[in-house]
Amino acid sequence: MFNEQTLRQALSDTPLSFFFFPTVDSTNSEARRYAIDGNAVPALFLAEEQTAGRGRMGRSFFSPHSTGIYLSLLLKTNDALSDPITATTASAVAVRQAIEAITGISVGIKWVNDLYYDGKKICGILAESFFVGADRYLIVGVGVNLSTVDFPEELQGTAGSLFAESTTLREALAAEIARRLYSILTDGESNVFMEDYRAASLVLGQDITYLQNGVARCGVAEAVDELGRLLVRHSDGTTELLASGEISLRINDKKGEPK
Repeated sequence: MFNEQTLRQALSDTPLSFFFFPTVDSTNSEARRYAIDGNAVPALFLAEEQTAGRGRMGRSFFSPHSTGIYLSLLLKTNDALSDPITATTASAVAVRQAIEAITGISVGIKWVNDLYYDGKKICGILAESFFVGADRYLIVGVGVNLSTVDFPEELQGTAGSLFAESTTLREALAAEIARRLYSILTDGESNVFMEDYRAASLVLGQDITYLQNGVARCGVAEAVDELGRLLVRHSDGTTELLASGEISLRINDKKGEPK
């Protein structure tokens, strides 16, 4: 269980209003309801578990009790980082840095919103931008698998955790993620983090397969631009700049067949 008092103390020198939930449907959904009700920002929402955790493209995020970090940061913003894809790339860098600072573990980034460790996804990020009247808000939701073991069948083999058993680092890591998220999303610079993002990329220089309007296309991931978009070069020499969508690495086995 999270120690709420420890968390509040760790965040006491930040401007964040902090809300803790033993159980919630989704911290992103809770943050949106909070904004719609006209409450003060910035605000941080943290849950022990989510019953309806959300990921990109309508997917769910498995959020069992006590084995992960599930949080959302709510900001009011009008700068470049209010764009969800740019905010996502910035947030991926912030979470990666927080994980390494607290645990010593280095993780990689799969465009656009996933962090990987030991070949498996251990973190997902969901950034959402919306208006309430004339005010624009940004929500960044982060889900980190710390010691989750019993994944649903559909996630076995693809989802993993940072640790094989429970850890005493949950409060420290949650606070560090919140601090770094707030810092990187409010510093007013939309591209200072991009070099870190590129350096940690698991995709750049790799053959990839991506879906576009339900059609799979293949190419080489060549670059990530200053807005977080992925440049893909196809075998015929044409290029495409991806701003959203789903990609997967295509790795050839010894027989030259994709797997």
